[in-house]
Amino acid sequence: MTREALLLLTCGLLLGCGDTVGPPADASVDAADASDALDTGRFQELVVDVTLDGVPSPATKVVQGGNPLEWTTDEKGRAVITVDRSVTGDLFVMASHPDARIHGNFVPDKGGLTIPLTRFSRTDNPAYVFQDPGEPTRRGDSSQCAHCHVSAVTSWIGSAHRTSAKNPIVQDLYSGTATAFATKAACEATGGRWWSGTTPGTGTPADRCYLGDGVLPALDGACGKTAPCDTVATKFGACADCHAPGIDGKLGGRSLLEARGHAYEYGVHCDVCHRTESIDLAAPAGVGGRLRLLRPSEKGSPALGPFAPLTFGPWPDVINPRMGSVQRDHFDSADLCAGCHEHTQPALVAAGTVPTTRWPDGRLPVHTTYGEWKASPMSPSVSCQVCHMPADSLVWNGADLQLFWDGGIGVVGGWRRLPGHVRLHAFDGPRTIGAALAGTSLAVTKEVVAGKLTVKVKSKNTSAGHAIPTGDPLRALILVVEARCGTTPLVATGGDAVPDFGGFLAQKPSSDDWTRWTGAKVGDLVRVVRRTGKFQDYAGYGPFGDGTFSTADKGLPVEEVVGTSKIVSVTAGVATFDPPLPKGDLAYRVEPTAFPAKDGVAGSWAGASGFAFARVMVGPDGRRMVPHFLAVDVASDNRLLPFTEWPTTHEFAATCTDPVVRVALVHRPYPLDLARERGWAPRDLVFSDVTK
Repeated sequence: MTREALLLLTCGLLLGCGDTVGPPADASVDAADASDALDTGRFQELVVDVTLDGVPSPATKVVQGGNPLEWTTDEKGRAVITVDRSVTGDLFVMASHPDARIHGNFVPDKGGLTIPLTRFSRTDNPAYVFQDPGEPTRRGDSSQCAHCHVSAVTSWIGSAHRTSAKNPIVQDLYSGTATAFATKAACEATGGRWWSGTTPGTGTPADRCYLGDGVLPALDGACGKTAPCDTVATKFGACADCHAPGIDGKLGGRSLLEARGHAYEYGVHCDVCHRTESIDLAAPAGVGGRLRLLRPSEKGSPALGPFAPLTFGPWPDVINPRMGSVQRDHFDSADLCAGCHEHTQPALVAAGTVPTTRWPDGRLPVHTTYGEWKASPMSPSVSCQVCHMPADSLVWNGADLQLFWDGGIGVVGGWRRLPGHVRLHAFDGPRTIGAALAGTSLAVTKEVVAGKLTVKVKSKNTSAGHAIPTGDPLRALILVVEARCGTTPLVATGGDAVPDFGGFLAQKPSSDDWTRWTGAKVGDLVRVVRRTGKFQDYAGYGPFGDGTFSTADKGLPVEEVVGTSKIVSVTAGVATFDPPLPKGDLAYRVEPTAFPAKDGVAGSWAGASGFAFARVMVGPDGRRMVPHFLAVDVASDNRLLPFTEWPTTHEFAATCTDPVVRVALVHRPYPLDLARERGWAPRDLVFSDVTK
């Protein structure tokens, strides 16, 4: 008995060989079974010779469909393999080389087998038209990925990848628009300009509301003042390279408004990812840069289309001619995700430059999820895919063999994978995750002494292999702390306060008149905080954690709660408060907000009892939490590192002996002032919520 045969037997025959009804979930073999298998000729030794363009091909993988073992050819292009003839479906052996489509042949009854491979053309083809991914209810033929890959498309269709191009928030920030204000009256009432511009997704002229900053007007100073930039801008900020990577024709450097059809409707879709031949981590993010796409260019056939299929994926045994499959390791690697989820940049706006005293290479860290993972304890063993593409135990292989197995197990439908080897394509993130994937926890203690309630909180990143929040620097994680005696809220009197990026209507230093607030209304609150003169000494990424920056350079002043007053009247522009305004260093005017009891509550929490975590980008005019295309510096970056915690303390005036304390960590996708300006719906998500 060969070593390979013994290994196969100890695998427990997880592929369920020999089932006459359909591939079972698992099977097992004991010593007696093994002897019987050998006696009955279950295993067959087979000599396989592999050539590449007519010459022996060493270091080439050889596999049998439905058999979990792999072999590698020697320097003469030969491998001696052990075929398991009890595998359900076609008895087929394949060879996989990085320069050739997977090819193979049926197992002969006797003699050896030669598998000839042919190098594919490495010329990318701009004439190729990206394939329609289809949808779960629109999968009529094999020109649509969903025709066979039902489960993958079903999980992907609701993902942020699918909406990456047509997301109205992305489009608003690109063109400088406010899609929510759909009429001229609504637009002009908010200070917008009702101009004739370009409709995203179609390119047709249409009236739209232009309001606020956008990539096109910010980067191209010649437009955006009296007319939109949609058709005249020449600087596109590389947004489409990741948000609409499937625009036909030239890869990279395209305008997001060029996204039409599949490129707009489906964003990051099947045919983009599975045309990715390699990753160049030294290149800029996106297609045409770090993501090295290779679209097929060799002549096709009437059955398979104008170009011979060429698809890249994780498996060395996909032989269906419709795929033209080539195996690539990067589909199981975080490097693939780094294609877009890692981005640094110089100052993009002409009005500002990056301070080289803080950033010697002149580049700002904008989107560093891959780098954060790389520096975490999860690297390299736990890749992005483990959490964001978890195993789907109900799916037998990538082509949904559990649905179609009676239609041809083997060359047509593939063979059953080992349990856990097929992954969901939902790419869950902060917009879609539940508590299990939020990756945060809260440890809360409370104590009442002499009428003062002291609450101590530890906010922890418990499981994410990157910072929380990560991704777009507009995001923030806000800690809110509330205490009650019965139904009566207790007054916060001290301890850590939520900083400015927790959201406010207006703010003023102590040198300004706190009784005059433009737009103030009865019922508004003014929260007062004290600055101690110290700065938060947190551990962060790059200079925020490697000792380069001093505590002051880390840019997060210590702010403590002083008190809150309500505006009870406004006369001739002067507000009256109850209770009277306390003294302090900074005042935030906010609207009253109930404690975040459920997802979607978007409160202005600046100055409240709590804290917050974010990467704070600063524009050339000093504005904070600006979109990255306006950034010239990073003021602070105190996001929660993997498996680290941050302690805070909060004080209240207690009116009972056992107050109820409630603490929540809320993920906010974009700053409150930006959401109000553009009419975006609140999308706060409660990550952790503890009542004590």
